[in-house]
Amino acid sequence: MLRLSRAGAGFHPPSVGLTSMTEADRLSGTVFQEQENKDLAVIKRLAAAMFIAMLTTSTAAVNSSNAQSGETSRVTAWHPRKHVHHHRKRTAKHVNQRKVAEAKGYKKVSSLVNFPAFFPGLGVIYVKPETLPGGPFLSFDRKDRLVATIYMIPVQDINDHKKFDLSGFSGRSDHVTFYFNSGHPGVAMPHYHFVIWHVSKEGEASVAK
Repeated sequence: MLRLSRAGAGFHPPSVGLTSMTEADRLSGTVFQEQENKDLAVIKRLAAAMFIAMLTTSTAAVNSSNAQSGETSRVTAWHPRKHVHHHRKRTAKHVNQRKVAEAKGYKKVSSLVNFPAFFPGLGVIYVKPETLPGGPFLSFDRKDRLVATIYMIPVQDINDHKKFDLSGFSGRSDHVTFYFNSGHPGVAMPHYHFVIWHVSKEGEASVAK
């Protein structure tokens, strides 16, 4: 049986219920805070992962761009190898000087007059007939090499102080000899031999005999 302590006293519900609700709210707030902290942690991890992924992608793109740039530079800097021409050493072609003289109208003196085919000391002598007696005469050794150019000047023309207008010679000159000759077939009158040697003194031996 429920008793009332005093007449007219109102009913007061127990305070235990109010205390329990406040505690529940506190516990609920704590749980919510912990959940929020967990969610923030997850969000931070996701953001960090996305940043790393973006950084990795950007680095890869830069590396790829640099690689392409380097390849382009190598292609641009590449030059085709120049072809090197290896020229063969040219050797002087042997020219038969006697045949060259014949082609220019020179005749062997021995074919024009009674004269040795080979005259010791001068060799094989050629001349253009129309230039007699002065010449020039061309002297060849037995191997058809030009060794001397000779002018035969009559003594009488020198005594008469005659002017000479003779053809020149081509080639090198080494030394000159000038001497008297009493006459021979082709140039019978006394005359001087004016010899321009194209060989050395030692080279004269090739026409000595």
